[in-house]
Amino acid sequence: MLFINGVRVLAYHKVSAKENFRSQIKFLVKYFKIISIFDLYDNIYLDKELPKNSVLLTFDDGDYSIYQNAMPILKEFNIPAVIFVITDLINTNKPFWWDEIKYYLGETEGERMVWEVKKWDNFERKRFLEKIRKDSCLPNKNIKQLSNHELKEMSDAGITIANHSHSHPMFDKVSDLELNKELSMAIDKLKSLKFSPFFFAYPNGNFTIKSENKLKELGIQLAFLFDHKINRNKLNPLRISRLRLNDHTPKWKLIFILSGLHTKLLPFIKAVNKIK
Repeated sequence: MLFINGVRVLAYHKVSAKENFRSQIKFLVKYFKIISIFDLYDNIYLDKELPKNSVLLTFDDGDYSIYQNAMPILKEFNIPAVIFVITDLINTNKPFWWDEIKYYLGETEGERMVWEVKKWDNFERKRFLEKIRKDSCLPNKNIKQLSNHELKEMSDAGITIANHSHSHPMFDKVSDLELNKELSMAIDKLKSLKFSPFFFAYPNGNFTIKSENKLKELGIQLAFLFDHKINRNKLNPLRISRLRLNDHTPKWKLIFILSGLHTKLLPFIKAVNKIK
């Protein structure tokens, strides 16, 4: 099977379809070389060559299903991965804020509002969340978040625990003070737990030059986008592209995404959608 050259970084979120995820991993193991984030670091900073058709597996947010469903499969195949965690949620029952919106407003309206809220200034986002909590007659939403112990268990299994900010705001919608606080608090928390605070994924992939400069100032070594591209040229350590997929992605679509055709056709698909 032929694929264009380049480093592929895959971005997952939840993993509930365990058997389909296992099938994806079996396919990746057969046709690609799954690398660790430290292999990627060595390639960028020490000029160490990566294997042909290298793939890095990443998971955003720190959903409990990664521990429950993904980790056993990754251990089964003895392959590394990265999980970018929201440090404010560690050892809590706090929900992800986008899940709260869908909980209080209903799935359809909530999904629409999540995309809308992502366009707002961070102050407005927080004020909106406070209002819908206060106005709702529903009990507060609680979910199981990852604990220190579970994160340590994943780390011991070859999953690097890395930085996804403190509370997951949109980094193009925060003030300078909020930006510094989000990164500093996340770094301090991950340092205290002896994880990897200087590997970072932008929440929602929202990149700005201002936030990149703050990453440099605070010593972030690798930063990941969410732009659905394969890394084909020399990598910028703070603008590493990722391909989005999920545990339900069928094999034909997985192959399409990994082939590189997805990257070439995406601008055309977006243009057609705008015409509609």
